[in-house]
Amino acid sequence: MVKPGTQASDATRYLCAAVHLDSRLAEEVISEILEQEYKAPPSSPDVDLVPVVLHALAARARHLVRDVILTLLILFALYCFLTARPLGLWVTLALTWVVVVGETLVATYGVVAHDLRAGVFRPDAVSVPNRAKVRQRLEQIAAFGRANVTVYSSYSPFVGSGLPIQAWSIALDIHRPSEGRVAEPFTALDIHDFVLAALRDGHPTKVEITDRIFVDGRDIRGDRRFLPTQLSAPRAQVDPGLVRSLTLVPEDRARTYLTFEVSGWRGQLVLSTFLRFVVTPLELFVEVSHSLLTPVRDEFQEVDRLLPQPTARQAARIAWRSLMRLPRSLFRAPGAVVRFLFGPVFGGRRMARQRREILSGLRFNYGAPISPRETVSDPQYQRYFQKLDKDLYAKVLEKRLLKALVEFFELKGIDTAELVERQSTIQNHGVYIAGGGSLIAGSVAAGAGARATSGSAKEAGTARQRLTSATAKRG
Repeated sequence: MVKPGTQASDATRYLCAAVHLDSRLAEEVISEILEQEYKAPPSSPDVDLVPVVLHALAARARHLVRDVILTLLILFALYCFLTARPLGLWVTLALTWVVVVGETLVATYGVVAHDLRAGVFRPDAVSVPNRAKVRQRLEQIAAFGRANVTVYSSYSPFVGSGLPIQAWSIALDIHRPSEGRVAEPFTALDIHDFVLAALRDGHPTKVEITDRIFVDGRDIRGDRRFLPTQLSAPRAQVDPGLVRSLTLVPEDRARTYLTFEVSGWRGQLVLSTFLRFVVTPLELFVEVSHSLLTPVRDEFQEVDRLLPQPTARQAARIAWRSLMRLPRSLFRAPGAVVRFLFGPVFGGRRMARQRREILSGLRFNYGAPISPRETVSDPQYQRYFQKLDKDLYAKVLEKRLLKALVEFFELKGIDTAELVERQSTIQNHGVYIAGGGSLIAGSVAAGAGARATSGSAKEAGTARQRLTSATAKRG
């Protein structure tokens, strides 16, 4: 949850508005995140999901009142039709429109414009239900907001971080010594700690740096490191010693990444970079993956365009929109009422089915679903500078990473020619594979003259200080 005294991001505020403006999104948030006793909640960079869930509950209660009234009016309209009362039928249909207009006005101006405007929004303003299960689940959701474990459920492990946009990897010879030196051996923890110290400071905007384990929700049954019991949700936090041991000796199905979450535009643009080192007897493998959360869709930013009270023109626009949505609202209302009435039965059957799958030894997926922040993301940038800022975040981090790798190799007496050649390829030639692909830089030649000299004595001294500091911390 948002720490006391800190300001919630615009992305959090827009999501709270979205669940009031879109009843389907509110239902998805409740059913996919809140009402899942055995599944991990999704991570959501720079978004506090707890107030989003609470606003979804408040929106569902209001939507239910609307749907009950609409269902009763539909039944009365059917009675008027069967008994040949045309006037009653038309009056009833007009009343259904009034109900939809009224609920939309309450949602738009009674909640969104009143409580979710910039400078007014308070994440903790919505009351928490007294039900013990709901409170327990909200605590789990809050815990996964600051987790060092991500339990994913689908192909991509980086759930909650948006679309994979860029990825590359390199394999470097670590046994070729520089002139007059002896190549010193090192571990993945050595280079991890050195690079972490080099990248920790000096970022152009807000950045969160964590070591995180990524594990598939289909693979954690019986693994007490990630799952306390079979009939429980996965852990949000594991011992830091386990994170470091998996950094040193990775497993096929549980891998650690040094994760950088760079947030800009008040949470509207979040670049997540995942960095991993693997040291083999002959090579250092470096993997870098970028994922991006783009701005919230414009339709859910309406809160920033609303006056505290509607003008005649805005009221007329809402009335017209409500008329356009009326057929869909009438079609969905009876089903929503039925789902509410039989919700405890359906929910109990779902939980019983999941429990039966778990206890019967069938494969059960404990992983997190897609986050609502990903659901409402715009497929395009909304401002030109957002695209430039994404490039800024990624390129600055990559430049510092590659510089730190060169410094580390120099300290260890390893020839840097190959690394500098790859560095030139990555930085100067824009070698990227979009859509979550990967690039093995060893298959690309940088061209003649790509070789560069080593850094200055001052940079080498700074690098030695980082290495000494990292070694002391591990000791």
